[in-house]
Amino acid sequence: MILSPFAQRTISALVLGPLLLWSIFYLQGDEFFVLLMLLLVPAAWEWGRLSGQTLILPRIVYTTILIVLFYFGSFIPLGVLLSIALIWWVSALFWLRYFPERTKWVFSRNMGHVAGIIVLIPAWHALGEIHQYGVEFLLSLLLLVWSADTGAYLVGRKFGNRKLAPNVSPKKSVEGLLGGVGFALITAIIAYSYLVKIDMGLPLFLLIAVGVVIFSVVGDLVESAYKRNAGIKDSGSLIPGHGGMLDRVDSLTAAAPIFLFLLTVVGGL
Repeated sequence: MILSPFAQRTISALVLGPLLLWSIFYLQGDEFFVLLMLLLVPAAWEWGRLSGQTLILPRIVYTTILIVLFYFGSFIPLGVLLSIALIWWVSALFWLRYFPERTKWVFSRNMGHVAGIIVLIPAWHALGEIHQYGVEFLLSLLLLVWSADTGAYLVGRKFGNRKLAPNVSPKKSVEGLLGGVGFALITAIIAYSYLVKIDMGLPLFLLIAVGVVIFSVVGDLVESAYKRNAGIKDSGSLIPGHGGMLDRVDSLTAAAPIFLFLLTVVGGL
């Protein structure tokens, strides 16, 4: 029996959801670091495909390099990694605006190899650092990104008319973005009230939530640009009904370092 895409997505969510929650709540310190390293393997493997690597051996080498860099990244000051990520994602706003006419070089094969390092290594370390500060912070980040994605889909499907980035992802709309922001703000109010214990006012936390949502969309669009340049629809087929690992975490690659950076700057951590 062949399951429909919706059935596959549902089963995958029911299986992986509890595993993810268990990992977040019960793995600590080095255990969570090892989990992140394991999750980096498929992400790095898929990024090799996005950057145009079609042969197995080069992709194995590339994946190995990213794992090694992730490990040694632990010895680099976190501020350096976050600064690199911030520069990249702010620049991505410009690159996406002028894709592909002026910025196709950013999404070329050669640059793609470097981009995988810049995108994945800071994001993975940010996730680990957020988890160390408290499970509630990582859970809040995930809820913000998931609620924004849900809101963007529902509102965009019903009311979407103005294209957000037609040359990158024709289905995304301005209305969908606003819907995602709205859903995320509701989630942020709930998280602020009942989940996180943080030394800042609600308005400032809501501003951080808006920033996270905007850059989560940028993360999604950057991966879409690389997929478009590589001529592929999904980054992989690891998760039935969902595509590859990168298809599930593309928003987090930008949202995680931005969330950690903003919380650190305003003194929330």
